[in-house]
Amino acid sequence: MKIRLEPPNPAWTEAFERHRERLLEALPIAGLFVDHIGSTSLGDISAKPIIDILVGLPDPSPLDAVIDPLLAAGYTYVEAFTGAMPYRRFFVSLQALSAGPLPRVIGPADALAFGRDYDSIANIHVMERGTDHWRRHIAFRDYLRAHSEVRLAYESLKLRIAKMDFEDPLDYNSFKADFIREHQGKAMAWFLQRGQ
Repeated sequence: MKIRLEPPNPAWTEAFERHRERLLEALPIAGLFVDHIGSTSLGDISAKPIIDILVGLPDPSPLDAVIDPLLAAGYTYVEAFTGAMPYRRFFVSLQALSAGPLPRVIGPADALAFGRDYDSIANIHVMERGTDHWRRHIAFRDYLRAHSEVRLAYESLKLRIAKMDFEDPLDYNSFKADFIREHQGKAMAWFLQRGQ
């Protein structure tokens, strides 16, 4: 299966704003931050048409307290990823690709069916604001926005990877891992130097 990248689209910002309003309504928490991250937030490079959203909870906030409100708001909880990243709760907004019902929770024992039974149109990463995990997402986004040569190199890499065939569409991410690891380190140093 091929990964579909699309040219930059102003509709991505509009989609983020709709999700932002929905998330703020579902989580009426003082000091909550909702940020657009990922390639669709960069404005001028090709990307998978998936809106990545970082929800920063004020500390100390129990992560599991967001599960029921976000399920009620129509998001699917991907519990399967919690074991590997216990500092984060991950949710998706799904679009059906088959006739079956969409899952409300994708547990550790469930087979992931991204690209087969459903696709994500938004990924919601919920974590405590101000932690290194939160900061690295913001730093990487801001670094790419500020460094056009790195941003365009990232797009070029993604376009090359998108020509490959994947059994599992999540494998696409592993081919970006070295680039992201290298530039996240640079981004964090740059971000912290700016006093963020």
